[in-house]
Amino acid sequence: MTGNLVQIISLTAYGNDYLENGTNLLNYYPINSVFQFCNRVDFREFYKPFFFFKRKEKIIATDPIEWFTHLKKGGCQKLRLAFEFSKDQSFAKDHKLAGLSGGGGIWYIEAIYPNYSNFWVNRWDVTNENDPDRKIWTVNYAEIVKGQPTENRQINQSEIKDKLKKTLNEIAAFAYKQKLEDWGTQFTKAELNLDSLNPSENYYHKDLLPSSIYTLTTRQLLFSAGMAWVFGGMGSWNDLGFDSEIESEIYERLSEELYSDIVLAVISSINSN
Repeated sequence: MTGNLVQIISLTAYGNDYLENGTNLLNYYPINSVFQFCNRVDFREFYKPFFFFKRKEKIIATDPIEWFTHLKKGGCQKLRLAFEFSKDQSFAKDHKLAGLSGGGGIWYIEAIYPNYSNFWVNRWDVTNENDPDRKIWTVNYAEIVKGQPTENRQINQSEIKDKLKKTLNEIAAFAYKQKLEDWGTQFTKAELNLDSLNPSENYYHKDLLPSSIYTLTTRQLLFSAGMAWVFGGMGSWNDLGFDSEIESEIYERLSEELYSDIVLAVISSINSN
């Protein structure tokens, strides 16, 4: 998965651990792997000093730990992941752009209060391109929408697990048939991960979830989705082409289904508790 997505997942998961259990997260930032290329991660709100003025930004937390504290003091009860597919996919489907910055739809963090929800999005900017430790990114999270009705964003894990397993089986079979052994192997490993007792074993971001509040089924879904993520630019699964129109149609259909299943698996995992 992209750095953008794994960081949003991590913030939501660890934020919930803090909000629900008061867990000490002093070792979370900047040590967690989702921050390894970031020189700054801050949180901002928009405001208008006067009615006719343009909106301005105000930093309310200089790091994730300070943000979690700010949320809890303000009465936030829980964080949820939310996702919105692109409204116009006539130029390119979301799965084709998912590996690019700002592409593939929009991920939100929903902060749930007793009577409403606020929504946060992020932006990534390269601010230190030549940093010797490769901490080139500054990430800002902005509270862009406030006071919205809270919706139920929980998804049946059993149903999406069966759906993801079926899609992975089909797309692996397609890859093997096309002599794309490496891709077939990756899809097969992702499918096997749905039944693994240690689903994070072969995933890079092993610290993506806190250990205390997520079940084995949740971890199986999330890390399988992570291993199944093949959407990127040159050299990725998105970069393939086929001479046969029938094979091209199967490839596009299965790729779109896999992306949709991954989105649902991520949401189902993080919003499960």
